[in-house]
Amino acid sequence: MKEKRYDAIVVGAGVGGLTVGTLMAKEGLKVLILEQCDRPGGRAFSIKGKEISDKGFDWYKNMLAAQYSCLATSQPDIETIVKNRLLDGYTLDVGYHALSANGAGYMLDFEDQIGGLPEVKKHGGMWGNYYKGRIYHDVAGSKIDPEIKRIAKEMKIPFFSFYVDAHMMTDEQLDALEKVSFKQWADEKGISKSDVIFNHLHSVATLFSTINSPEDISIGEIFRYFKTAFGPKLMRGVLGDIGGFVEDGVGEWSKAVVRKFQALGGDLLLNAKVKKVLVENGAVKGVLVDTAEGEQTFAAARVVSNIPAQQTFKVIDKAHFPAGYPEKIERMYGYGSYCPYIGLNKLVMPEAEAKMGLKNTCVLPKSEGFDFDVYICWNIQSALDPSVAPAGKYLYTAYLPLTEKEATTPELVKKIVNRLPEFMEEVYPGFKASMDWKLDVVCWKLEGVAKSISQAGTQKVPVKSEHIQGLYFAGDTARGYGVAMDCAIVSGMICAGEILGKDFGHK
Repeated sequence: MKEKRYDAIVVGAGVGGLTVGTLMAKEGLKVLILEQCDRPGGRAFSIKGKEISDKGFDWYKNMLAAQYSCLATSQPDIETIVKNRLLDGYTLDVGYHALSANGAGYMLDFEDQIGGLPEVKKHGGMWGNYYKGRIYHDVAGSKIDPEIKRIAKEMKIPFFSFYVDAHMMTDEQLDALEKVSFKQWADEKGISKSDVIFNHLHSVATLFSTINSPEDISIGEIFRYFKTAFGPKLMRGVLGDIGGFVEDGVGEWSKAVVRKFQALGGDLLLNAKVKKVLVENGAVKGVLVDTAEGEQTFAAARVVSNIPAQQTFKVIDKAHFPAGYPEKIERMYGYGSYCPYIGLNKLVMPEAEAKMGLKNTCVLPKSEGFDFDVYICWNIQSALDPSVAPAGKYLYTAYLPLTEKEATTPELVKKIVNRLPEFMEEVYPGFKASMDWKLDVVCWKLEGVAKSISQAGTQKVPVKSEHIQGLYFAGDTARGYGVAMDCAIVSGMICAGEILGKDFGHK
């Protein structure tokens, strides 16, 4: 790379980094994005099963480790899976990557800002909650599950308040609600009078927060997301599907953003690990990087960190911050998950249910040693997007939230791994016999900062450093709202707005 001076450098080509980098490039800044892995996307990338067969388990293990994940176990053993090429023809996202509203949330806002990504295809569907042997459909626009509607009417429960109250709230009211739990809100509203309705909304709240306990889920975080991500789309008439998947894996979205970024003049350097953010006299000067060509220095007056905020001090000396500040940031906790992938040789559920995302709030109870009852959201991903499985086969994906401690406690991981096939067999008899293989991937940082009552939204790290001139933050550990990729995207938009002095629609 000939040019070593840039207007801005982004550390990490995750979703937040790609967002802020592309918006800066669109506004004419000369931008460099540095990524330690061999492909962009951060946690939003995909791996072809054939790659694992060709390159082996050690390669796959290293790819997972770079995203705070590991393979806890598999069925059959991973050596047999690789040797017999059982994964060929499958595409595996690293982690569970269903798109909120099939990409019609903050993702659509960002795509609109950069002129769209027409080459990215998305496959949407409906979601629901499996409770006591019955499926209750999630609200889609003005459509409400008839049984939920009946119960709410008979018991005079304001069920729809969960979806509409946010649109009438001020920013100050939403700020205050960040510290109010879903459980407290539900009790005060009378939602808890019905176990069916409470469980249904709890399942939706966990879907948006990746937190099992209703006493720790921030209702303000969810409401802000409803108001700012979904409200405008309802007015535009583009909000339909509850969720969805990117065709051929979520990595296709990340690659499409990179193509847009490069077309706007941006530079991306892969296999480039930042060793140090250079700071002099209280201001950033650039970065020191390990690359394939050796150690290099790139200069810039603005550096955006898209690595988890808690790891900031691995690349910036703590001495540049006030006493106590680094320790405060390092104490911020995330949330992990168990993300299984299962190859199926047949469908043992009705086709309509195979095309749904289904949730349940208790696969394993708290009494088994967990912080709270363990929730699940599962999909037959290939029923919506056939490209991710070979002909005649099906790909099951799911996520079960775990605290960081649970995700790194082998005995608890073993319990949830062993329980999953039994749970699915209870829901759909014949499920275990339909399994060709299973990969039990565990991530200890699915959410970089948990969206809890003590950390949600405005309580996270500001996108502009208060202590070092020219240092900024993006990604799901910086200020941003909403679920998964949307959280990282809106954080990148807020960050870009701060750098450029421009309103991208979110603050």
